[in-house]
Amino acid sequence: MVNRQKPRYSTDYLEQKHVELHLPYPNDSSFFYGGDKAGNAFITRMAFRGPDRKHEFWFDFNLKDKGFFGIKDDPGPDGTGFQMGNLKWEPVEPGKQWKISYDGPVKDEAGNEHSCKVDLTFNPEHPLYDYAESSDRDAIAQAIASKTWTRDFFKKLKELAQVHYEQTGNLNGTILLDGKIFSVDMRSTKDHSFGSRTWFFWDHHYWITGLADNGWQWTVTTIRWQFIDSLVAGFVIDPQGNADAIVDATGLDKVFSKGWLPEEGIIEVRMRSGKTHTIEFFRHGHFPYLMDGIYHMSEGIGTYRFDGTPGLGMVEFGLSTDKIKEHQK
Repeated sequence: MVNRQKPRYSTDYLEQKHVELHLPYPNDSSFFYGGDKAGNAFITRMAFRGPDRKHEFWFDFNLKDKGFFGIKDDPGPDGTGFQMGNLKWEPVEPGKQWKISYDGPVKDEAGNEHSCKVDLTFNPEHPLYDYAESSDRDAIAQAIASKTWTRDFFKKLKELAQVHYEQTGNLNGTILLDGKIFSVDMRSTKDHSFGSRTWFFWDHHYWITGLADNGWQWTVTTIRWQFIDSLVAGFVIDPQGNADAIVDATGLDKVFSKGWLPEEGIIEVRMRSGKTHTIEFFRHGHFPYLMDGIYHMSEGIGTYRFDGTPGLGMVEFGLSTDKIKEHQK
C-alpha cells in the first residue's frame, strides 16, 4: 500500500486551485513567507475549503521599527483562481513567478486601522519539490503497521491524503502603509497542498524551512496525529539545485522539551543519500493563528545556522489545545 505509485502531475496542474468537493474535508491551501536580516517579515495564506467550511486566511507583516500589521477579518468572497476579496495571488508563469497584491485596511497590534497596499513578487530559485518524493516509505509502513487496523483507522488515513509541494526563492516589492512606501527584499518559501484536511486529528508538529547564505535550502517537518505516531518529511537542496530527501529528523519531544513555543533549538536530519545536516533555529517573534478553534499555529520569524552557515526562514510550531494544556501543567 505504501509503495503504491502516486501520480505525477505537471507544473501547470499543480499550480492551479483544487477544491475537490467529493472529499470528506476538501482543502486547497497555499502560503508565501518572507523574511530579511533586518527583521522584516511577511506571510500570507489562503485555504479554500468549499461552501460548508469557513475560509482560512493569513495576511500579516512585521516592519522593523513599525511593528506588526495584518488582516483580522475575512478579506472577502472567492474570486477567480487564488483570490479572496482584495487579496489576490496571480501566477505570472506557473512554477516560475507569482504576483501577490492587496489593497485595503490592516490593523496594528492595538487594533488601530491603517490603509495598506501591497505589491510583491515571488521568484523561485529551484523547481517545485513534491513531497511524494521525500517521505521514507519504511518509516511510514512501520508507523501504520504498529497500529490496530480498523475501518476507522484507514478512514482517517484517507481523510488526510494530500498532494503537497514547496519552493524556495525570493519575495520583493513594496508595502504602502498609510501613504508611506516600504521596499522589501526577503528570502522566501512558497507552499501549496490540496486534497483533504481537518485539524481535528492533529496533535502537534514542527515545520522548519529556510535558506542559508551559501545557497543551501531546506524544509523538514515532523507531525504526530492523534491516531498515528510521528512521521517525518522534507528535503535539502544544495547550491547547485540537487535535491536530497530527509528520511529522519530530531523528534518532537526533544524539540518541544523547552516549552510549547520554543525560542531556539537544534534539529539533526538524516538524508536518503546517507548524509546528515545540523539545523539550528532561533525564533524572533511570531504570527499566531487558531485553526478551527482547536489547533494553535505559530509562524515564527526565524534565523538559522545550517551546518554553521547563517540563514533565514520560517519556524512553524503547531499544537492542539489539549497538547498545550499538557505543556502548561
